[in-house]
Amino acid sequence: MKILLVGYGYVGAYLLPVLTRAGLDVTVCDQNVDRLAGVRNAMRCRYQELTITDLADFSVILWFAGHSSVPMSLRDPDGALANNCLDLLHLARRKQLNARLIYASTASVYSVMQAEDGDPPPPLDETETRLDPINPYDCSKISMDALARCFANAITGLRLGTVCGTSPFLRGELIFNAMNIAAMRDGFVQVRNRNAYRNVLFLEDLAHYILRLVELSDDLPPILNAGSFNVGIGELADAIAAFHGVPVVDNGNATTYSFQMNCARIQSLCGAPRQQSIAERCASFREHFHPELQAAS
Repeated sequence: MKILLVGYGYVGAYLLPVLTRAGLDVTVCDQNVDRLAGVRNAMRCRYQELTITDLADFSVILWFAGHSSVPMSLRDPDGALANNCLDLLHLARRKQLNARLIYASTASVYSVMQAEDGDPPPPLDETETRLDPINPYDCSKISMDALARCFANAITGLRLGTVCGTSPFLRGELIFNAMNIAAMRDGFVQVRNRNAYRNVLFLEDLAHYILRLVELSDDLPPILNAGSFNVGIGELADAIAAFHGVPVVDNGNATTYSFQMNCARIQSLCGAPRQQSIAERCASFREHFHPELQAAS
């Protein structure tokens, strides 16, 4: 089995050694030549430039090369539409018909406005998409999820929770990462919108799902929710602060979104990842965190 890993950023750089240790034959595609230094099997180009011939040998394509946040998409809305939807769809139509393409969608398509009374939103499953995106990021992702069903074959979108954990190219702004870094660097954890909810997805759990999905021989569903657990932002901040023995600074509330996911379907296919407490996750983050990783991102 030959695998093409498209995107060598925060997620891709974590997945590559996991996939390689599992004995898989992986080639990486990324346009950032500097990041690919030392990567043995690499296509140093934009994935949009890959031809039918380039893709012919790959039986699985893993795509983590999108505009990966709301701020990035707000700065470049046309680019978000092209990258997260149109260019990705064209890639799906150039691959071999039965080659499996697994791409990064987002759990934020389930978002609702935070409830004033603090009630959590219901954990939604793959059938309960909200068709009212409010920013270019959600719009581009949900458009790809819809178009892929009609215009591509053997393609599965993973609606990722808020991704967390250490990686060679660390994203320090992500909620769990940011809270741990602040606790270690500043001696306190800042929190805003305590009553909002998120589904968080740790990189090791994403790797668990990816490895299992690659192995499955049956056709995959077109959409799968992928998360570790649902949690209130205040609960997460309190647990991280308690682990590090620092106070929580409450910055009040602002307009924000809230979502929870039901991940029963992917767990029925792949099995549940190993359960870990927030304290265990914090211990792992502290063990593997190096400030230069944040600078490198």
